[in-house]
Amino acid sequence: MLRKRLNEELANLPPDVLLKSSPDAVINDIVRRYTVSVPVLDRVNIGEYEPAAIKLEVPQSSQYGFFAGPGPYFIDATEFKIRIPFTGDKNLFRYSTTVYGNPIEGEVTDDAVILTHAAKNPDVGAINREFNERLNRIETTLQFSRDSVSDWNDGLVNIVKPAIEKAWRRIEQSKTTTLGFKRVGKPAVAPPTSRPIEPQMPRQTAKLDVFLSHASEDKDAIARPLYQALIEAGLTVWFDEAALRLGDSLRRKIDEGLARCNFGVVIISSNFLNKEWPQRELDGLAAREIAGGKTIILPIWHDIGQATIAQKSPTLADRVAAKSTEGIPALVEKIIQVVRQ
Repeated sequence: MLRKRLNEELANLPPDVLLKSSPDAVINDIVRRYTVSVPVLDRVNIGEYEPAAIKLEVPQSSQYGFFAGPGPYFIDATEFKIRIPFTGDKNLFRYSTTVYGNPIEGEVTDDAVILTHAAKNPDVGAINREFNERLNRIETTLQFSRDSVSDWNDGLVNIVKPAIEKAWRRIEQSKTTTLGFKRVGKPAVAPPTSRPIEPQMPRQTAKLDVFLSHASEDKDAIARPLYQALIEAGLTVWFDEAALRLGDSLRRKIDEGLARCNFGVVIISSNFLNKEWPQRELDGLAAREIAGGKTIILPIWHDIGQATIAQKSPTLADRVAAKSTEGIPALVEKIIQVVRQ
């Protein structure tokens, strides 16, 4: 992203910028603005907020017991929050902080990370250990980015300096090149008759083609390659790695994605059927089908047979499904046929 933005700025740098300053000053200014600083957590100055009584959402069956009737289900709990100051570029917190590509839930402000823990029966020692482990994982992930950041910062001058010097030489050459006539001022430019339309960023509420639901264990084998192929084919896709950032509420972001997408591509596997979050995503898609009277769930079987699906989820077993063994290109073609019809 930074490289693209930098190349665009260098390619469209107004001559007036170079004329008002020296090339070295322009180079130094651009290098300074594009230099990245890896965040450093200030653990010495960690602060805590006053604990708050909340209603904690829990599964139907959990360590807190079994709840009858339709959900959602809540228990009384206490919420603890700590604030960890940091210095550096907060955008680097966007990198995933677990091996499964999921961000640690927490809030990132301009100068601090805020972590939250909720429990029915708080154990101070356990809470502190969890906060410490989460901070360690964040710091480990930031450490992984240091080499890339260092390479980027060290190479900035080699990108900026030749471009600025080339632009400066072009300006100097234009000053001395003449056709032999008397120099006059620049021709007047008529004002535009209408204001140009500025490009707009996509709205967060804009509709998407596909919600890609999967278990994290299947991400490398099929979910991520399928996501990349769908994007290359021109579809808009909700995918956790692309949509979730450190500080986001996992439940809220998933709910938002389910509401915005026209179809749900569900990668059914043994991992999927044995995990809570993928099942919740499937429940949300099924609820939309019932409410809208339209089929929107597009299942893909991955390393699983119909007998296992029929045993675990009979309602999925009778649906026409694609299979991951068909290959990514075939899956993309089938999905596009449904989405674009």
